[in-house]
Amino acid sequence: MVKPLDKSLTQEAVLLEKLTRIEENPTGYFAVHIHLSELRTSNRQPHFINIATKVFDNLVAGNDAIIYSMMNKDLILLCHEVLVENIDPYIDKVRSMFSEDPLASNEDEFEDRMSTWYDLAAREDFAAFFSAATELSVKAQVQVEEMQRARSDETNKGTGEPISAKNLAAINQQLQATRIADLIRQQTCIRIAPGETGSIVFREHFIAMAELKERVAPASNLFSSAWLFQYLTETLDKRVLSVIGRKNFDEINEPISLNLNIGTVLSRDFSNFNKLVGDNANKFVVEFQVIDIFADMNTYGYARDMLQERGYKVLVDGVNPMSLQFFDPANLRPDFIKVAWGKDFESETDDDGRLKMFRETVQNAGAESMILARVDSEKAVKWGLALGISRFQGYFIDKLFHAMTRSKVKPKAKVKVVPKS
Repeated sequence: MVKPLDKSLTQEAVLLEKLTRIEENPTGYFAVHIHLSELRTSNRQPHFINIATKVFDNLVAGNDAIIYSMMNKDLILLCHEVLVENIDPYIDKVRSMFSEDPLASNEDEFEDRMSTWYDLAAREDFAAFFSAATELSVKAQVQVEEMQRARSDETNKGTGEPISAKNLAAINQQLQATRIADLIRQQTCIRIAPGETGSIVFREHFIAMAELKERVAPASNLFSSAWLFQYLTETLDKRVLSVIGRKNFDEINEPISLNLNIGTVLSRDFSNFNKLVGDNANKFVVEFQVIDIFADMNTYGYARDMLQERGYKVLVDGVNPMSLQFFDPANLRPDFIKVAWGKDFESETDDDGRLKMFRETVQNAGAESMILARVDSEKAVKWGLALGISRFQGYFIDKLFHAMTRSKVKPKAKVKVVPKS
């Protein structure tokens, strides 16, 4: 029985599924990666990309061919038993659309910057294309998550005038002058295992963004632009480091987790913070978002190595079980990997290929490094425990932590969570 196509899947994910199906017998298949994401910004308008996609309509209609439209504006043409010379006219049409763009220049007869061809029957080509498709899928999944997270944020976050280059400087200046110490909240990550007592892994320190918005720019929508907001978070990072830097690190009993931009870690502000930390670096966990990591893998690698050499722990955040199918976060060599729990995984069973693949990923990455975040119920904890995960964070975990605090249990909480049989 053929399952109906999951409309929630990205084109990138659908492409990967197709590649998985043909991997055992890729004879006659080839792919063309058309790099429209490298066009000038003015040429990457949605209507231009749509027109470029429609160029291939006749080819797709008359042949065993599929055109995939990537979220980053690239196009992927996958063909089976199609004459290669029949493809050139279509590529040339797309090239002529953007003839004034440097990407379309064909001055170098040995290299075509606009397109990359892969003979999928050749093992090396298949591996290279699968790797490229995987990277596209990871980035797309991160983008989808960011869009979903933005939509599900508190409603007052989305109100007000969008931030722009005109008001960014004023908001940033206000942010630098505003007190934030009282806006720093904590959420605890706890290790829980069947029949064992719970213990604190770290306490994540973060800013209450809705309250910060009301204090800094109540008439503005700070979240209207991901890139401009990231610029503001770099200022916010510095303010947080300044506040945390006032603590007596020798008296800290539980590790502190900080969500920072990679650029912040390489800044003078963090260098000064590191001097204050001294020999207590092992009491800190630095969290990086996947979207920040994939923006510049080399810089991430440098920052990760620097932190780990100094004794800090590094955590990769922004991963969900679906995206784990498309890349192995263990390859990023962090100390912790934070996976977001979602209600859509409640119905997963051992017979589902996605859950089986996730279980294998947990085993490969190391269960001790995995953290299940956004845990909102005991069901989520049981789900994680069944996969070998023992570290949890989220609303339900907050309730456990507050319960043990009210009962005057010391931080290394003697709270038992035993899955129901």
